[in-house]
Amino acid sequence: MKYQLTSQQIASKVAGEIVILNHSKGAYYGLDEVGALVWDSLEKGPQTIDSLCETVSEEYDIDNASCKDDIDALLQDLVSEKLVEIID
Repeated sequence: MKYQLTSQQIASKVAGEIVILNHSKGAYYGLDEVGALVWDSLEKGPQTIDSLCETVSEEYDIDNASCKDDIDALLQDLVSEKLVEIID
């Protein structure tokens, strides 16, 4: 299973963080440095949780299980807000 950004959003970097606007809802969202790293990876193309966790683990000292849990929770939030979608 892979995740990719939807076309319903515009994002911009601000002071190392990401600010996202959901067009259809007119709502803003913010991601911290780790979330910004995940977002940057998704901007490059569809990603799996494993590939995103590998990217985060290269930058931050986190065990694999915690990394996967945290990234899964972030992705589920982004999917529920229609900022990210699941593809096969």
